[in-house]
Amino acid sequence: MPLPRFRRSDEAPRCLLQERDIALLEDLRRYRCLTTSQLELLRGSDADPALRFVSRLTLTRRLKLLFHGQYVRRVARPSTTGMLEPVYLLDREGARALSLRYGEVTVRAPSQSPKLAALEHLLAINDFRVSLEVAAQNAGIELREWRGSEAARFTVTLGEGKRKSTPPRKVTLLPDGGFTLRTESGRLFYFLEVDLGSEASRILTEKCRAYYAFWKDGGFAQQHGVPPRAGFRVLFVAPTEKRLATILNAIGKLESGQGMFQVALLNKMTPETVFTPVWRDAVQDEPKSCVPG
Repeated sequence: MPLPRFRRSDEAPRCLLQERDIALLEDLRRYRCLTTSQLELLRGSDADPALRFVSRLTLTRRLKLLFHGQYVRRVARPSTTGMLEPVYLLDREGARALSLRYGEVTVRAPSQSPKLAALEHLLAINDFRVSLEVAAQNAGIELREWRGSEAARFTVTLGEGKRKSTPPRKVTLLPDGGFTLRTESGRLFYFLEVDLGSEASRILTEKCRAYYAFWKDGGFAQQHGVPPRAGFRVLFVAPTEKRLATILNAIGKLESGQGMFQVALLNKMTPETVFTPVWRDAVQDEPKSCVPG
C-alpha cells in the first residue's frame, strides 16, 4: 500500500538513520527549508562519496521514510499551474538526532513556518546559496561564511537629499544574505538581494545609496572587522529581464558607487553559471563574472 505524501502513516516502515541521512538533516538545519532538487544538488556534490545519494529516486525514497519517521516535515506548495516540488524542513526526531552529534538543536513549531510568499522568497535565496556552495566547491573557491538576514542587517545615516529641506535620516537594511569568498587574490565580500519585483524604482535607488553609505562612512569595516577601505559587492537577483532592466536603471541614478552593484537573472543561478559572465552592471554593457578574474 503506497504511503500518503503529506500525511504521516502509522504503518510506515522504521527508518534506521545512515550517515548520509545525518548529512541531509544537517543541510536542512543550515538552510531551514529545501526542495528535493536543492537537496539533490547538495548531496550529489558532497566531497565524501559516502554522504551522497546515488540517484534522485534513492533520495526521494529516503525523504519519504524520514518524513514518516518524523525526522523531516514535508510542506505542499500549491500553485495556479499545479503542485510544485514539496519543501522539507527539519522535524523533532531530526533535531534530536543532530543534538546527539552536535549539541542542542531545536526546531520551530509548524505554526511558525513561513507563509507561502515568504517560503517562495526563502527558496529563491536558497537557490542562489546552494548554487554558490556547489560552484565554489567545484571551482576550488572557499566559501568562508554565510550570514543570514539578521546577521547581515545594518543601519546607516543618509544625508540630506536633493531638496535641502530633507533632513538626514537613519535607514536600516536587512539584506537577504551576506557571504565571504576566499580566492587566490584574497577575500571578497558580498551582500545578496533576491528581488521579488515589489519595490518601486526610487526605493531600489535609496537602498543602493544605503549600501554605498555603509561602505563610504566606514560602517562596513567596523561592523565586520575588516580593513577601513575594504569593499564589497551587492548582487541583485531578478525574476525577469524586465525587472533586471528596472534594477539597472535604479542603480544608474546613483551619484556614486554604481560599480559595486551587479544584477543577474534568477534562472542563471545554477552551479554551472553563477560564477560565469551572467552579471550586469550600470557602468558597462558587457556581462561579467561576480568574481574578479
